[in-house]
Amino acid sequence: MKSKWKIVISILALLTVTSGVFLYFVFSKVGAFFDETYQPIKTDTESTEIDKGKEAEQVIHVLLMGVDERPHDKGRPDVIMVAELDPKSKQTKIVSLPRDTKVNIPGRNKPTKLNHSYTYGDVPLTVQTVQQLLDISIDYYVKVNMNGFEDIMTELGPLTVQNERDFTFGGHHFPEGRIELGQDEVLPYVRMRKEDPLGDEGRNIRQRKVIEAAVDKIIGEKDFAGALGLLEEISPYLQSNLQEKDLKTLYTNYLPSFNTIKQEELKGEGGLEEDGLWYFKAVDPTAVFQ
Repeated sequence: MKSKWKIVISILALLTVTSGVFLYFVFSKVGAFFDETYQPIKTDTESTEIDKGKEAEQVIHVLLMGVDERPHDKGRPDVIMVAELDPKSKQTKIVSLPRDTKVNIPGRNKPTKLNHSYTYGDVPLTVQTVQQLLDISIDYYVKVNMNGFEDIMTELGPLTVQNERDFTFGGHHFPEGRIELGQDEVLPYVRMRKEDPLGDEGRNIRQRKVIEAAVDKIIGEKDFAGALGLLEEISPYLQSNLQEKDLKTLYTNYLPSFNTIKQEELKGEGGLEEDGLWYFKAVDPTAVFQ
């Protein structure tokens, strides 16, 4: 009888040690990820802090940017979106901001294109410009280097989207209907613009579809090991002001917000102006998050 108890105790001890090692491994991976990607910002227009004790009801906004960065070239954002997470209604609204949106950039003398804010003042000035355009506070930002997009997709795997328009781009054919995007197809799918009758709006729609598919896959599959692998893969291409404590808050209080994802566009129209440049002129942009 004593020998049986020794075996049971030994097994429990082994499991405890193994679990401890595993948890240490997980926390070290997560901690390293945030150490590598964390880049705080300061803006003249400060974002709001999430009030402790009110996280379960407070709406927050996240600026998402995809930037084509190359050696010796900081690039410009090709993708600019704002996600509004509302834990009370359990929904997330994703609004695409056309990069050619005509805006007043803080500190500049005349209106210009939205993506120029990144050229003039990197992430901080882009945050200020978006806050001013939409009359909201940006609580977090996430910037992804689009040149690492395919590497990220390799780790995440195929994504399934509902494609609204048959087209061929970058040597890949995308038929109308429900399709599966392989790792080398995602970037051409989200970048095509000139052949789309909707132009930037059509591209923005496809970008939002890919983001929604990626979120559904990560949350739906609950692949813990895969998520850890994804952290390692994306860290060289990602920058944000999210810290580990913020992730815990988002996971605890805002995960239900992804139950319903609504996709929207700014209302307005585009055209050439006297300076010879094409602009998108938004109509009442502050209404989109009211």
